[in-house]
Amino acid sequence: MKPIALVSMLSLLVLAACGPATPEKVPTVEYRLVKTAAVETGPAANLIEVPGIGAFRDETRLSFKVGGVIERIAVREGESVEKAQRLGSLNKQDVDAAVSQARANHDKAQRDLVRGKLLREQEVIAKVQLDNLETAAQAARAQLSQALFASQTADITAPANGLVLKRFAQVGEVVSPGQPILLVGSKSSGFVMKASLTDRQAVHMQLGKKAEVEFDALPGVSWPGKVIELSQAADPATGTYGVLIAVDTSSNTGINLLSGMQGRARIEPTNFTGTRTYVPIEAVVEGDNKSAWLFTVQADNTVRRQSVQVAFINGDRIALQEPLPAGTRVASTGAAYLQDGETVKVQE
Repeated sequence: MKPIALVSMLSLLVLAACGPATPEKVPTVEYRLVKTAAVETGPAANLIEVPGIGAFRDETRLSFKVGGVIERIAVREGESVEKAQRLGSLNKQDVDAAVSQARANHDKAQRDLVRGKLLREQEVIAKVQLDNLETAAQAARAQLSQALFASQTADITAPANGLVLKRFAQVGEVVSPGQPILLVGSKSSGFVMKASLTDRQAVHMQLGKKAEVEFDALPGVSWPGKVIELSQAADPATGTYGVLIAVDTSSNTGINLLSGMQGRARIEPTNFTGTRTYVPIEAVVEGDNKSAWLFTVQADNTVRRQSVQVAFINGDRIALQEPLPAGTRVASTGAAYLQDGETVKVQE
């Protein structure tokens, strides 16, 4: 073979072995995966949440005006009573004796007064003596009236349709005047929650404000309510202001509420009207007092670090002092690892 031909053949083999040039692969760009949340609109102020105790609005401690031995108590705890129903009575032997004595003193004073007037007409006694007889007759009349009233209060009657909440004494016990015998709750007065407010809470409260009531014994169940009483002076012992919330029991008719149940109420403050922007608390990457920083997600999936002012925290959300535009989305999950201007991939 000729040398020239051999060189040509080798050149062709080298070219065939090399083949066409293969383009290099461009590395795939990986973006950080984040979840986003749209800003929400909520009330301009946070609800005032306070602990409280359930009770009938009117709970009356019934007692005898006079002391004595209890002869009869007709009801026990938990029983219903009707208005004017006789609930208990004392042994009236001592009371009746007091009435008899007062009546006898009254009758004698009246006789003495009649005789005194006759003697005065005959000028046998002085006018001052007649005046003394008139005073004695008035005093005897008052004592008789008091004894008769005490005789009537030796019985206890129900002031309204209600429920016996507590029984403090038993038949045969000797009780003193005014000693509590029964505690009766009036059904017609309604069921309420009694709570206490600090001065900072009380200044933002007024009658008629809406509330939501829950009881520890009934988790997950709530009742609508309304503020119906609000103290205007602080309790000297606690420095707090009492608030009374009427509970709408018709919203859960199958549940029996008991006086003394522990719970809590969430009440609307006076500045509850209006709206604020709310963002998830997990969207905040840094905070300093009332200032916070978060990342908003732009239309091109880049993120922008933004400073916001916090009004208050409500559960797992933060209310902002200044609103964000409607439709704004913030990075929530994964926000702590972002850099300003970074492009992200949004996880649906």
